[in-house]
Amino acid sequence: MQMILQWLSADVEDVVDDVDVINDSSYEAATDSIRQNITNIETVWMIEFVATKSIWTIDLVMLLQHILSCTPRISPNNTNIDTSNVNDERECSISCQMHLPQNFSYLFCSTNLGVEKSYSNLDYYQDAFQSDELRIQKLFNMAHGQNLPLLQTSHLELQVLVDVISHKDVVAIVLLDNVVLRNLPSSEYSGHYVILCGISYDEDLIHYAQLNYPDENDNTPNYDFCIAIKNPGSWKHVEYVTPSIFEEAWRARGTDEDVIFIAKHAQDMDA
Repeated sequence: MQMILQWLSADVEDVVDDVDVINDSSYEAATDSIRQNITNIETVWMIEFVATKSIWTIDLVMLLQHILSCTPRISPNNTNIDTSNVNDERECSISCQMHLPQNFSYLFCSTNLGVEKSYSNLDYYQDAFQSDELRIQKLFNMAHGQNLPLLQTSHLELQVLVDVISHKDVVAIVLLDNVVLRNLPSSEYSGHYVILCGISYDEDLIHYAQLNYPDENDNTPNYDFCIAIKNPGSWKHVEYVTPSIFEEAWRARGTDEDVIFIAKHAQDMDA
């Protein structure tokens, strides 16, 4: 989510316009320092808002919705938010020093807009499933009650996903099975979120993806593109994955084929 917030947010210069710029080097140092400070505060804020280490996709949806509806009054040099004229629903949970972006819309698609009880048998979910079930169902009830943009699908075609992501200023948070993605020596499901950030038709990148994420199934379609992802679990800035491996990891049992599409709008556009 930190990557998404950085992508959505305005340039850091917008929040440091009162910095006394003496020269280019001092300005860059000032903006870098403020950028890192904002990043740290955003991270703490999001962790406190979600308030659990057992993250489900609906947790991210509610966080995105809160970002859309929260309008803290801040200044670049003051971490105290004036919420005196903001109603309780729109207050930040903690003091923060950031501009929460509102120039986006989102759509959560899943094969199951609820809790799949059979997942209690998966080791990945077992430890917290009983408490998670009540919490997650409550969040889904809240989301439905607020008419949030949720769409239940029986089978979202990969090509549809590719077509949407091919649009400018659209990304997606996707829940994958990391065991499948990484070809790990395990048969147990391991949920992991990545950001699907683009499609590439570059032959060199396609070849790179095939080397790093080979598909051993002879019946796999011969795709003329690869999928670009930002993976929080990787040191690489961007990874390129074969569509077949990506789809297998996305459709693995335990993911519900969850995807949150996020579209970034022009700053002056009425979302």
